[in-house]
Amino acid sequence: MMRKSCSNEFKLKAASMVLDEDQPILDVCASLDIGPTALRRWVEQLGEKRGGSILTGTKAITAEQK
Repeated sequence: MMRKSCSNEFKLKAASMVLDEDQPILDVCASLDIGPTALRRWVEQLGEKRGGSILTGTKAITAEQK
């Protein structure tokens, strides 16, 4: 399977669906056609951003992280 590139806006929307709307990760993956590993990473990154820190070794997904 070829990896697809997702925009930062898409990543934020997907992570927000989990964090803000309490949707299960697998449901969001199915509705947006993305893998659970990527979504978990985005959720973790957004959670860290909201907590004020950035995970080392991950790509920034928000303007503040860049």
